[in-house]
Parts: sequence; structure tokens; C-alpha cells
Amino acid sequence: MIEKNLKEYREKRHFEKTPEPPPELGRPGTDSLFVIQKHKARRLHYDVRLESDGVLKSWAVPKGPSMNPRDKRLAIRTEDHPLSYADFEGVIPKGEYGAGTVEVWDRGIYLNLKPKGKSNSVRENIQKGHVEVWLQGGKLRGGFALTRIREGKDEAWLMIKMRDEEADNDDVLEKQTRSVLTGRTIEEISASKGYLKQDPPNVHISMNGRTLALGNLDKVLYPEAKFTKADVLNYYIAISTFILPHLERRPLTMKRYPDGVTGQHFYEKSCPSFRPNWMQTVATGKTKVVTYCTIDDRASLVWVANLASLELHVMLSRAPEVLQPTMIAFDFDPGPGTDIIDCAIAARNLRGLLAKLNLQCFAKTSGGKGFHVYIPLNTRTTFKETKDFAHALALMMEKAYPDQLTSNMRKAMRKSKILIDWSQNDEHKTTVCAYSLRAQPRPTVSTPVTWEEVDEAIAKKNPRALYFETKDVLSRVEEHGDLFIPALRMRQELPQIAKVG
Repeated sequence: MIEKNLKEYREKRHFEKTPEPPPELGRPGTDSLFVIQKHKARRLHYDVRLESDGVLKSWAVPKGPSMNPRDKRLAIRTEDHPLSYADFEGVIPKGEYGAGTVEVWDRGIYLNLKPKGKSNSVRENIQKGHVEVWLQGGKLRGGFALTRIREGKDEAWLMIKMRDEEADNDDVLEKQTRSVLTGRTIEEISASKGYLKQDPPNVHISMNGRTLALGNLDKVLYPEAKFTKADVLNYYIAISTFILPHLERRPLTMKRYPDGVTGQHFYEKSCPSFRPNWMQTVATGKTKVVTYCTIDDRASLVWVANLASLELHVMLSRAPEVLQPTMIAFDFDPGPGTDIIDCAIAARNLRGLLAKLNLQCFAKTSGGKGFHVYIPLNTRTTFKETKDFAHALALMMEKAYPDQLTSNMRKAMRKSKILIDWSQNDEHKTTVCAYSLRAQPRPTVSTPVTWEEVDEAIAKKNPRALYFETKDVLSRVEEHGDLFIPALRMRQELPQIAKVG
């Protein structure tokens, strides 16, 4: 029996004609789902939907949501939708209610910000005419308030971004145009003339006992190299034995390029709500909790890569001890007039300083113009201790090589100098994983190197010696194995700051 709160949804639609899901009441989950669908009907608008009591409570927002607290966006209350509508992306045919194209613009979970001392549910707050929620989506984050300003047939509300650390003056609608579900624009969805579930992917593969649907395999993601999405997936499958130990149980931030390296990109920290049920996650955060994906097997790696997440950025800690870093990282970033050889020289100088402290370190290229150095610890410590230690080392390096190095991130300080970035040693920051692709014109990789290779590249002043593409990396691991494995296994104690200063 269809519950009365979906009666209006059912009466407005002919389900033998529209690809929209039928009006079946869902079972509320432990997390509350939200979805924002970009809807190009007679007029373009955005539909904001919050899960409550087994349905999606819905508002049509003509101008779309804003991350700017000064913007007051009109929101017209519409009929409740079934929970399955959160997956709907496609074309509603002409003659049907809401005819036009629907894109899943954003999706995630939300928290009900209950008034102090109150235990109101979202349904009760809607009835009272004021709802405050914290959104944890791919595009929208932070607090939002919905306030009723007119009752009756055309029930009107205002949607306003609350003032918090996630507030932003930039136009998120202009910057973020693609579906978080499929990476398509609304124009591409319209051109496909279909619904996602009726549009078969290019291929299905079985991995770790799981079936993955992979799509858009012929899409070129690196135009200069004619390197396609299939090439990206094949690389990550081929390198999986070597990259997985460096990804395992580490909170992941995805850097997604649905249009390839020459198009728009976005970072995605929160593990998408449409993730498969076998995808592992870990929740962490000081001011707000974020649920991150973790890549623990080959299937998870391929699923993430299929989202056009070319770059894989991970925390310096591993679950369940997410507040305990396992290593210290330094990023040597070249300023104007410098290159990767200058970065390598600076990295080698840091290695010499660490040797005096009886610490070993390991190097990898950034995959671009920079250079990375990691100090394995794998002993009990805190991010405050590692960050203070890294800062002290950076200041010592700056003092020893004032004409070559700076620890100050201001661009004015970086002319003809290398920035030694020590700030990555923080519990909310991530660094690019060893063997991850980089979004350069060609498919370069953040590649572990030996110090002998570094010495030789410096001696010959040969930047090309520290530049590796996918084919180079696969040959290297076949010959040398994983040069970066000591970063996971070596145990070293962190010296006292006094010994550094």
C-alpha cells in the first residue's frame, strides 16, 4: 500500500511513460540522505530533497542553492518523492509532469541541527516552518536553514547558507556543473535520451568477487597523449599490487577530472553516498566529521578510478588510528626560475640534516615539477609533534640555505627559491599517494626514486631523469619492485624538538 505522503507524487505521473521510479515508500537508514537535482524543465531550477520518514521532502529552488550567507534563495515546497528518486538521472518525456532533463547535481548525507534543548525531528521542524541542517555533500557543505515565509497552495520558503567555515562567496553553480553520479553535464544527459539504469555501460568486469560497471572507456582524459579512461583503469589495475599497500586504510580525497586534465576538476573528500555497499569508509574530523572512502582492494581502486579520480590523495595516518601519523612529509615546490633539479638538491640537503639525527628518509617525484621526501615513523606520535618537528626542520633548512629555500608560502617570497612545504603534516590534510597519476598534460606518476638516481640526475642536470609516465613506472616496478615500501615498514622514533633546534 502506497503511503498517503506519496499520493500526490503518484497522481502526477504515468509510470508506463516516465522513467522516474515508482512511488514506493523507502526504509529510513541510519544516515539521512540529501540530494540536489538540477532540473531543466520549462525553466531551469534545482530540486532540494531531504530524507525524512521514508520519503524525500522536496523544495524547488529557482535560482539554486548558494554558499554565500547573504543570498536568500526562494524555495517552493513540492510533493514528497520516494527515496529511490535520489538515484534518478535522465530525461522525463514531453507531456509528462516535469518534462525535461534531470541531473544529480549533488548528493550526500545531512545532520539535523536540532534547536538547543530540543529533540525535534526534521518532519516536526518542517511542520513548524524552520529547518536547520548540516550538509555533507560533494559540492555543498556546512549549515543551511530553510524557513517558511508563506503557507497555502504555493507554500514558499527561503533557503539560506548559515555563517560557518564552509561559507564561500564563489558561485558554486557556475563552478560545479557536472553530475556527482555520472560526471555528465545536463546537456550530455539530455543528448543521451535515456535514464542511467537503461543506458548500459561499456563493459562489466568481475574483481574481488564483485561486479563493476565501467563506462565512457573511450573518453580521452589526457588529450596530448590520447590517453583514455580505459588507459587510466588499465594503469591502476596493473599497478594495484604496488599502490594498494600505500592506500590501504588511509582516508582518501579524490581529485576528479570528468572532462579530463584540460577540463574542470573538483576535490571530493566525503565518500559518495552512491558508493557500493562493499566500499570501506572511515569517519574522522575535528570541527565536523567526514566519512572518507578507503581503498583496500583492487575493486575499490577501480571503482574510484572509474569516477575519473585521476589523482589519489591520502592522509598520513591509517585507520583506526587516524590521529596518529605514520610518517612525516615534505613537499619541495619550485618557484619562478627553479625546476625539479633545484628541488632534488634541496631534498638531498634535507636528507643530510636528517642523517645527523639518525633518521632515514625516502624520496619520490611529485609527478610534476616538485619533489617529495617522507620520513617513516610507524611509532606512536601525534600530528602536533610531527608538525612542530617538520616546521623546525624547515626553519633550519631556510636558515642554512637562505638563497635557495623558503618555508614561507607567500608567493612574493618564492621568486628563484624552492618552497619547503612542511604544513602537510596535519590531521585534515592529504598528500598524493605514491604511484598515483597526476593531472599533467601527459599521464605522469608520483614515482619513488632512489637517492642514487637523485644524485645522478643532479650531476647531469637532467630533469628528464626525474620524470616518469605510466609505462615507465610499470617497467620500474617490474625491475625494482616497490622502492617506497620502507615508508610503511621502517620504525623510527621522533627526536625531541630541542635536539633539532
